[in-house]
Amino acid sequence: MRAPTLRVVATTPTTSNDFGVIDFRFRPIGAQSWTRETTYHYLERMGLEPTPSFEQQSVELMWDEMAAAGIEIGVVGVPGPTSIRGLDPKGSDGISDLIDAHPDRFVGFGSVEPSDVDAAAARIRELGEAGIRGVTIDPSTAEVHRRFDDRDLYPLYEEARDQGMLVTTTQSCLLGPYMDDCRPEYVDHVATDFPDLTVVIQHGGWPYVHEAIGVLYKQPNVFMVPGQYIHYDFPGSAEYVHALRRQCSDQILFGSVYPNCGALTDLREIVRSWDLPPDVERRYLRDNAARVLDR
Repeated sequence: MRAPTLRVVATTPTTSNDFGVIDFRFRPIGAQSWTRETTYHYLERMGLEPTPSFEQQSVELMWDEMAAAGIEIGVVGVPGPTSIRGLDPKGSDGISDLIDAHPDRFVGFGSVEPSDVDAAAARIRELGEAGIRGVTIDPSTAEVHRRFDDRDLYPLYEEARDQGMLVTTTQSCLLGPYMDDCRPEYVDHVATDFPDLTVVIQHGGWPYVHEAIGVLYKQPNVFMVPGQYIHYDFPGSAEYVHALRRQCSDQILFGSVYPNCGALTDLREIVRSWDLPPDVERRYLRDNAARVLDR
């Protein structure tokens, strides 16, 4: 799959903003991280109803929902192959026809299973040479279980840096198998040793909220997508919003986590309810992601 050349496209949002949103955690119909059953399980635990497009597996409804919420671009990235319960990743490769048909609407990241470091490094090189902007590396769910700062993985970060690629990694209690496999401090170690590598923490490091915010405050090359943990009134949600408003307004990115979310238009109302300064709201919804993606 060729890397897309992105351009700004016109959407017709029902919201009042005059800019298109970049959704940094989006799995279009046909892609997924969790199994369908697991998605329903966590939606129920969050007190959310699934979107009609997910229930009907309808691409056309997905377009309608994106337009209604003003989402211009979805960033597609999922973990590499894993046997961890509930996970069944299907990434950009599985929906290459959709991404190729709409290169102005999606950014597809690659992913690697990092157990075989040499093979994973070679794959990152291939992705970089193909123009892919980012790669997902989730060593806590790999066949050979490691933490993100394991020195054996450093050749992967070296290759991503040399290819000019960013690295995304999922840090929360839902990965693992153990909750402390995903502590934000491990990202701090890698960011310190690779200051020219951009790292994006998906899931916001929850429940280690203060530690994750501390990593952002310390490391200018680290960004965060809190996703559901900022939007749906989790313990710690207010701390993410506070950091977005003040200390880390340039490093926190919007991600709907679609389809593991309620209505996309509801997310826009949730963000509006925070009463952020207009420039900070725009950074969260678009500008920070645009900068990470070199747009």
